[in-house]
Amino acid sequence: MNEGSLVKLLSGEYGTIVREPYPFCFTNTQTDRDLVEGGMGHLAGSYGSAIDIMHHKTGLRRRHSLASNSFEVIND
Repeated sequence: MNEGSLVKLLSGEYGTIVREPYPFCFTNTQTDRDLVEGGMGHLAGSYGSAIDIMHHKTGLRRRHSLASNSFEVIND
């Protein structure tokens, strides 16, 4: 999985990896948002690896978690 690799998303759309894996703090749950609103944002979220994918259909760049398995690499 390198920058420039072609991927197929679970939605059936295709994209290209535009940034190799990097650490990111995901704040996806209501508990995380409650912590941030309560002034305890330093405790919110969970760290994991992310990559950025440019979607061919829309041209938008989106962040995807490697743990979510939301895509498969077609070629490296």
